[in-house]
Amino acid sequence: MIGDFDYQFFLEVLTGGLLSGVMYSLVAIGFVLIYKTSGVLNFAQGALLLFAALTFVSLVERGVPF
Repeated sequence: MIGDFDYQFFLEVLTGGLLSGVMYSLVAIGFVLIYKTSGVLNFAQGALLLFAALTFVSLVERGVPF
């Protein structure tokens, strides 16, 4: 089983995990910065993130290169 280790798959999973972690950390930092400066927990930032993600998905489905 060790000889069948697929390095390409491992690198894809590692890269995907790291990019997901970076996105989550950027969103969390944004929430913290807005809360610390204004004292209000602004959930509109989450709506903007959802809008950006859905826009990206729709562009990829239409074949727009990124």
